[in-house]
Amino acid sequence: MPLVAEGLGGLIDATLPDLGLGASWQDIYRMRPRVPLVCQACRGSLHAKVSPRGLRFFAHDAARRDCPLAGESIEHRLLKSAIAAAVRMAGWHAALEVTAPDRRWRADVLATSPDGARRVAWEAQLARQHDDDTMARTAGYAADGVEVVWVFERPATREVPAITVDVSDDGITVAEPLARLITSRCESGSKCVRYRDLPHPPQCVGHGRWGPATLVLDQFVALVCRDEIRWSVLPPPEAIRPGYFEPVEEIAWTSPVYVRRAEAIREVQRVTDASVADERHQRRRRHEAELRRRQQEADRHEANRAALRERQHRLTSIVVQQVTAGTGQAPWTLPSDFEHATGVSVIVNGGPVAVICPIASRIDGEIADRLLGVTVYVASERERRAIAGECHPGQRIVVISQDHQATPPRPADGIP
Repeated sequence: MPLVAEGLGGLIDATLPDLGLGASWQDIYRMRPRVPLVCQACRGSLHAKVSPRGLRFFAHDAARRDCPLAGESIEHRLLKSAIAAAVRMAGWHAALEVTAPDRRWRADVLATSPDGARRVAWEAQLARQHDDDTMARTAGYAADGVEVVWVFERPATREVPAITVDVSDDGITVAEPLARLITSRCESGSKCVRYRDLPHPPQCVGHGRWGPATLVLDQFVALVCRDEIRWSVLPPPEAIRPGYFEPVEEIAWTSPVYVRRAEAIREVQRVTDASVADERHQRRRRHEAELRRRQQEADRHEANRAALRERQHRLTSIVVQQVTAGTGQAPWTLPSDFEHATGVSVIVNGGPVAVICPIASRIDGEIADRLLGVTVYVASERERRAIAGECHPGQRIVVISQDHQATPPRPADGIP
């Protein structure tokens, strides 16, 4: 059932107070003789009617199954009327049931900006329609440079710009898909939640998430006309974790300001994440370098211990032979004698008479005092100088070379 008809020398719009022609509804409603009215969609004859709810419309004089407007419900007509009224409140021109010259599309409401630069087709689709049909009709509008907004009563495809409305006695509310950006910052002085693992986290650059929004139909239509709300892919305003952004496929109506703000948050976080990643990389390199240094130090320490054990083992049999020959008694040995700087103590009659290869760095004052009463045996001149530097003057030190030749005892007189 149409809301517009041809008559009175022009196009009559039942949703306008003056019918768009400077006339009144009484000029055509129940007039005798009847005013000739014609359906612009099927060219059938029409007459003016008023619904029980007070909605003015036109009805065919005879059933026309071939008319594309046949079978429209009262709810459909009410929704078209409400959309047209909202478009006009926004300062745009609204024309109902407009058909393209080549008839590739017919808009329930065609909204045109005051300067004619933009045209937006509003399609009230309360009955079920196949998604392929919806996308095909949307493509037809796009081919003629016409934007389109589909108005559904139940959730439908996200492949086209669409809204779902909730119609009640209180009005028409846009239920979905509307999105608003909710931003926040970490509390002053607290660590940014994205970088809690860092000892010195960077200043919080902000966090964002998308949340639902609601608008009444008049508000939504006005925002579309002012280009303050658009059908947009929602960019992720915040990385799932630093350095990684999960692609967002959600599409909704939102403000371009929100989109730019979300992109700005993401870009700042990207730069911050790059800096943080570099800091983490440097920390990891320093940590790995420290681990290598410690391992090298441990390896050197173990190598020195192995070399010490080898020298002590090599010299022990020689020293034992010399002590046996000199005392006439078979001594016993005490390896790793901590009282003698981890050297091998050679003991006769319960007391040490020699110490083999003590560790110079472990000789303190007390150990130096104890060493004065024994002969220290070492494997090289270099080892002798190191030990002599820690002992008291007069300390007897014998160097046993690789060929098992012993040098005469030399006191630690301070001369290396």
